[in-house]
Amino acid sequence: MVVEAYRTTRYRRLAWCVMLAGMLVCAGLSAPQAAEVRPSPPSVGNASWLMVSLCPKSYSNGQRLFSLIKELSGDHNGTILHFSRVTPELVDAMQPDFVVLGPQGTPWCQYTGTDGVALQNFLRTVPFIAEQMNIPILGICGGHQALAIAFGGKVGPIRGGQDDCMPYVRERQTGLVELTLTAPDPITRGMEARVQMSQSHYDEVKVLPPGFVVLASDKLSPMQIIRHPCRPVYGVQGHPERFRAESPHGAVLIRNFIEIARTHNQTMRHTFVKAGAAAGEAPPQPVVSQAPAGE
Repeated sequence: MVVEAYRTTRYRRLAWCVMLAGMLVCAGLSAPQAAEVRPSPPSVGNASWLMVSLCPKSYSNGQRLFSLIKELSGDHNGTILHFSRVTPELVDAMQPDFVVLGPQGTPWCQYTGTDGVALQNFLRTVPFIAEQMNIPILGICGGHQALAIAFGGKVGPIRGGQDDCMPYVRERQTGLVELTLTAPDPITRGMEARVQMSQSHYDEVKVLPPGFVVLASDKLSPMQIIRHPCRPVYGVQGHPERFRAESPHGAVLIRNFIEIARTHNQTMRHTFVKAGAAAGEAPPQPVVSQAPAGE
């Protein structure tokens, strides 16, 4: 009897659920759905400077650079965010003292699918951060290349063309390389005409962005250090964070950039920001489909 009563009660509940679902459909409603789980916005807290990880799936590269910047700046309130999470709105809310585009080790043409779309959106954001928000930027290795692409330059393999893409098994520039300074600039203050910079890259900037200036060169990879024509925005192909005691040029370069950013923020930044706001410049709209990163 107990079993029979249990079955009868169960059948009645099932019938009630079926009837309720039918009523919802007839009324043009739908049964309750599970709430969509959205990733929470990145928490930047009181971070005063931002480093952007350009690796497709991780934050693996750039930890050494991040630690060195904290040490040389004396500011431990920096934060690292993946490029897919960096938007004009987030940077505007954060108002970082400067932005660092970190190194990466993946050919740009291999950023496909959602990674490719996210990369395009980020690259469209970089000029807005530099020119409208007037925030200093330093690109290192892959970050140097990303900076060039963002402003209309071209990147390709060292022994290939600007539109080539190949696995990273071909020739690369590695080790301590001597660079020749080609134009004076505050970022190379305190350096001699020839400086040594650690290198580890397969790609290079093939076409300089319009208006950019080459500050240091080398025979194999000529566009080693570049600068925006009128903003404190720099790209460095090498790895200045991998300096040696007998060749500290990398540390000098990073320290110089930090000082450039401080001076700029104290004297020029807010003047340019107000002018840009008065001109009504709007942030770039996100794209929803992928195009080649260099376009």
